[in-house]
Amino acid sequence: MSYDSLKWSFSQYSPNKQFTDVQSVMLSVAETVFTLKYDVICDSGLFKEWREKLINLAEKHGYEILEINLEADPETLSKRFNERMQEAQIHPERKISNLSKERFMELCEIYQKEKNPSAIVLRTDQQTIEKTVEDILKIF
Repeated sequence: MSYDSLKWSFSQYSPNKQFTDVQSVMLSVAETVFTLKYDVICDSGLFKEWREKLINLAEKHGYEILEINLEADPETLSKRFNERMQEAQIHPERKISNLSKERFMELCEIYQKEKNPSAIVLRTDQQTIEKTVEDILKIF
């Protein structure tokens, strides 16, 4: 389940206007998915309060929860942001909601404050995406 994927379903998405609407829809989708007993990977838990809502809903449906923090050093994150911005200019059909490096760094700080310090940590700056996926699959 992905907040980012869902938000682009909204016409002219604006985080200032539809943030809570997307969360409401996401909770409804989560409820349905959990009722159907699908395995779930969710990348929508930046804020602890929101993450706990999703976790509580999953636990209500008997799910076992495993939290994984995907992390990289600030230099790597900055480089990735710059690359994402370049790609967005080349391919404007690819939607990107955050165009501000300053906001990107704020989000990184929020992540550091809000993350679960007990979660498994995988360093995406020290291994390939393929190795990261392999490591996640080994956990399950």
